[in-house]
Amino acid sequence: MKKYTIQFVSVVMIAAAFIFFGTTSCKKSSSSTPTSDSAVFLFHLHTQIYNSTIGGNPGVDSNTDGSTNVWYSDSLGRHIELFVPQFFISNIMLVNSSGSMVALTNVVVLKGLDSEDYYLCKVPAGTYVSAMFTVGLSSANSVTPPTTSFITDGIPYPTQATMWNGANYYGMVITGAYDTTTGNTGSNPIPFNFSLPNNLTTQYQVVLPTRGTGANSNYLVYTAAAGSTNYIHILCDYGKLLSAINLRTSTTTNGTTINPQIADTLAKGISNMFRYEQ
Repeated sequence: MKKYTIQFVSVVMIAAAFIFFGTTSCKKSSSSTPTSDSAVFLFHLHTQIYNSTIGGNPGVDSNTDGSTNVWYSDSLGRHIELFVPQFFISNIMLVNSSGSMVALTNVVVLKGLDSEDYYLCKVPAGTYVSAMFTVGLSSANSVTPPTTSFITDGIPYPTQATMWNGANYYGMVITGAYDTTTGNTGSNPIPFNFSLPNNLTTQYQVVLPTRGTGANSNYLVYTAAAGSTNYIHILCDYGKLLSAINLRTSTTTNGTTINPQIADTLAKGISNMFRYEQ
């Protein structure tokens, strides 16, 4: 059975991972300290609703009104609270300034609510201008129980109940509620639960724009010198994703179990929920 390394991060748990490195893959390493001829890359992923950051800094997270209210306004003005916003990231590729790509094989991230930094890999020193990744897992990995495949250093990762349904993994799970009161009092919260599988027609492919050129000229390229540590800062805007659907006041319609078509609608907008933070 092939081993896969996952950085498994949820609202309540962080599991450390050993990552593999090479020009087309990662070789096993127990440390994120770069060697003299390589550079380290990490994803720094912020959970967002519109222009408000959630998680990562409990109690002092930013809101559009400057408060720490649990309700956040999306781009349509709807007030939303997130309970479990999680998704897998796989098929990660870093794009070099020459146009070549460094594929980080056997590297999988589970993005949770409160954690932001995710170690990816050591890669050859150079200039990098973009990154690509898939939200979700491959079909083969999706049906492999964590106790048999997702193992690090001989220790199985714990099963995250919201992602594993007993037969396969979901690519993304979003649970929360939205407030139907005019004054944003939270007195009438309506729950929602959206679970997106890995086998929808729409592929969850995300291609970040090329930095340092055109509309993205303000974003500097990553000059990854030997021995350096580099962060790819990305905003994950759930408000923008959820704006594609009509959140209803009836609890019987706000779920992919009751209304599977919602999963396809959300999947079509996944690539639009990611943008550079800096």
